[in-house]
Amino acid sequence: MIIHIRYLIALAFVPSGFTKLIGERFTQLPKSAAVGQFFEAIYQASLYYHFLGLAQIITAILLMTQRFALLGTFLFLAITSNIWVITISLPFKGTWIITSLMMFAGCILLYWDKNRIAALYSDRDMPNKKYAPKASKLWINAGIIYIIALLTLCYAGPKTDVVSKGIAIVTDFVLGTTFLYTNFVFWKKIK
Repeated sequence: MIIHIRYLIALAFVPSGFTKLIGERFTQLPKSAAVGQFFEAIYQASLYYHFLGLAQIITAILLMTQRFALLGTFLFLAITSNIWVITISLPFKGTWIITSLMMFAGCILLYWDKNRIAALYSDRDMPNKKYAPKASKLWINAGIIYIIALLTLCYAGPKTDVVSKGIAIVTDFVLGTTFLYTNFVFWKKIK
């Protein structure tokens, strides 16, 4: 379940991060509203806009690697807490609910690694606790496939040409097959 939470929140960061990284507008809200003015100001601060997109992509990659997921969780919470405060501060209609759930997911991931975090700041020798099962090659490889596939989908975009549609179909197939295969192998090992 923890691995799927990592995948899910990484999935949320890939399209929005890619959009910012390539310099496209994240949203098309009217500039007359406070939210539209805010997004326009962020877009006009192009260095920050690109940096935010790069940070989201790096965070997604770290979360999907499983090995560096704790670092990804810290980055995720740093970025998401910023977004969460923005959605509460400005007159968003329901976005604060989504960002609150994202914050909750990040807190679950922190709790999962609580012993690992405690070992980072403890002066005493910590007993060799098993804080979580080691990430198997299955989940590490699945994360690599997911991130490559998601970036490919973002690159292909919603274009209507035959090549882009073909790339999207093949990538969707790879994503679905990877999801089914990894979960099948995992549940088969448990039995």
